[in-house]
Amino acid sequence: MKNRLVKIICFSVSSLATLLLLAIVAFMVKESWPVWHSLGVGAIVTGTDWHPMANPPQLGIGTMILSTLWSALGAIMLATPLGLGAAIFLAEFAPPWLARLIRPVLNILTGIPSVVYGFVGAAVLVKFFEVSFGMPSGESLFCASLILTVMVLPYIITNSEAALRAVPNQYRETALAVGVSKQYLTIKVLLPLAKKGLVGAIILAFGRAAGETMAVLMLAGNTLVLPTSWFSKGEPLSALIALELGTSVVGSAHYQALFAAGLVLLVFVTAINILLNVIRNGKRNVVSKR
Repeated sequence: MKNRLVKIICFSVSSLATLLLLAIVAFMVKESWPVWHSLGVGAIVTGTDWHPMANPPQLGIGTMILSTLWSALGAIMLATPLGLGAAIFLAEFAPPWLARLIRPVLNILTGIPSVVYGFVGAAVLVKFFEVSFGMPSGESLFCASLILTVMVLPYIITNSEAALRAVPNQYRETALAVGVSKQYLTIKVLLPLAKKGLVGAIILAFGRAAGETMAVLMLAGNTLVLPTSWFSKGEPLSALIALELGTSVVGSAHYQALFAAGLVLLVFVTAINILLNVIRNGKRNVVSKR
């Protein structure tokens, strides 16, 4: 009876969460549908001119999508080697007392509000680039990527360490019994066995970086110019919505286009999560076959 009650509660909560997500998607489609219908998906997603108050309005968000990719992919490129290295150290080489000391610190880092990271970045990193390189403004997509790197590192380290620890100990015992070094065991045995979990950790971190708002809003520069390099200024999708939604007129093309930008970001992050689940399911199937 108790188990049945728990199953009913879990099913109800899961169903409500799914309905809530579908309701959000339906609401955003409804609010943005007029601009999708009048301009088409291609003109909005690939367009690079954002002049919502012009007549006719120009509502291309390609510049913001590219800024999102520059900042998020840049952060993942920096965070992946650091995160995987730290995870390998914690899982295989760190003394137990040191691992127990570091793990709570990683949990604390995930709980720090993003506005705090943005404030530190604006006060330290932006000033550093302005003073060290004589730049009129130190804000850039690179600066945003540096802070995003710090923000996503705990996700990569924690999930990658869990993936490594999930590898059965019999592989370690067998490899060490035949005389291979711990370094060889880690590189040639453990990493290949845990690779799906490691990839999942990186994808999860990428979704976190792509959806971040406050830090990139404070550091990316917020210019609607097509970014041509990592060191250009830009305005990611999340920053665009946060900056302009409050000043748009409800029901206007500007308002509808911001919902279209939000829908693109939602679909993007949802697709990343679906990919993550596919990888995890594949990992479970591999483990179950062993």
